[in-house]
Amino acid sequence: MKKISTIAFCLISGLTFGQQWQNKKYSYDSTLNIIYGTATNFNGGVDTLKLDIYMPKCGDSLGLSKRPLLMWIHGGAFLAGSKDDASIKNLCKQFAKRGYVTASISYRLGFISDDLSRTCNFPNYSCVFAADTAEWVRASYRAMQDGKGALRYLINRHQLYRIDTNNVFLAGESAGAFVALGMAFIDTAIEKSALTDSIMAAAKPHSQTASCVYNSNKTFASTVLRPDLGSIDGNIEPSAINYQIKAVGNMYGAMLFDYFKHGKVNTHKPAIYSFHQPCDLVVPIDSGRVYESLSWCLSNGYNCLGIANTPKIYGSRAISQWNTIKSYGYTIQDEFTTTSFPYNFLIGAGSCADQINKPCHAYDNPSLRENNLAAFFASKISTMPICDTFFKISGISDPFKGIKVMLYPNPTYGLFNLEINSNNKLAKVEVFNSTGVLIKKINVDTNLTEINLASNNPGIYFINVTIDGQISHAKIMLY
Repeated sequence: MKKISTIAFCLISGLTFGQQWQNKKYSYDSTLNIIYGTATNFNGGVDTLKLDIYMPKCGDSLGLSKRPLLMWIHGGAFLAGSKDDASIKNLCKQFAKRGYVTASISYRLGFISDDLSRTCNFPNYSCVFAADTAEWVRASYRAMQDGKGALRYLINRHQLYRIDTNNVFLAGESAGAFVALGMAFIDTAIEKSALTDSIMAAAKPHSQTASCVYNSNKTFASTVLRPDLGSIDGNIEPSAINYQIKAVGNMYGAMLFDYFKHGKVNTHKPAIYSFHQPCDLVVPIDSGRVYESLSWCLSNGYNCLGIANTPKIYGSRAISQWNTIKSYGYTIQDEFTTTSFPYNFLIGAGSCADQINKPCHAYDNPSLRENNLAAFFASKISTMPICDTFFKISGISDPFKGIKVMLYPNPTYGLFNLEINSNNKLAKVEVFNSTGVLIKKINVDTNLTEINLASNNPGIYFINVTIDGQISHAKIMLY
């Protein structure tokens, strides 16, 4: 009977934990506009960088539990966008409801635009022309440095925000996905592009681009200096605290080069969830140039000059093919739609005209992709369920008629106390791991016993306490 009870307990627990990071069962608190640092922008000025934090609310009265961290990074071609974008704010809230500490960040925007007049019957057309390809690379690099600084800011305050530093997740849309991928995989100095070193100054942007959002309130010299942008980590919030990025959500993003090529400084390889549509006008799903298909549309439908000075990039399918062909060994889950760009302005699914109302540089089904990402991330999380310090199963009550069984501290790094108010009755204590394997069995004849699990892996462990033939269940979380 005892064996059946233990197995049932573990099965119910497994079902509960399997849905822990997918079901939206918490309310949340938010703290907005926290300054995490300052940094020099593309014109030599200083930008103040901010982030928003969303934290799940729950009844963890002891305040000991930890939560995975998920940072969402907005898109906008490194020229526009905000941490306050509706999609990003919503995703932060939806994952906070699942139990994550979530954060949305601002980062440095803008690049030196070219000094030529670009006319086109299309809004803000001249704003997307950079002085040269290097400006795209440098803008992406600055954003990655800021993302790493924001992450270190949160890691340095992991106790305040109750973050599990071993369970960090990154996700971004469009340019934000470029940033997230760079944060996760650019971790050695050899991966720094020469274009982010000190390079030749650029000419002052043309007056036509003065109204571009990234040039707002900026005054330019006749030439704009382009100094060395510094290390791949930037200098915001240095930290000596180790953390582990478990996975990245790549929402129609890309890499500027093969970030996998030089391997990882440590042996851990973050997993990747990628969503991308082949008809994307902005970021090619395969290798190609930024705005490649949009440039075709504007040239053929608006009589515009094709967009120049954009870098070659490697979209989600190219990244996955690297991983397969070169046997890099990363776990990647691809979700690609089937409609390719037809190179037709008016006719067909994914054509230029069709994308006015159904853009392919976007989600096809936002709720589906959100839920699929949540399921993918949940499979990588080793943080145990939050909020309930002591585990309880509906329909199972404590049979001990006033005898208290307590475990503390809980969670623990290895040692914990088992306190039994039993009037010196003999108790049998069994400790099971998350798969139901018995790892420790002791008899207790005192009211307070110290139990050592320090040699075991982090995770959740189940405790059976038997007194006078009756069993009580509890759980303990080991960091």
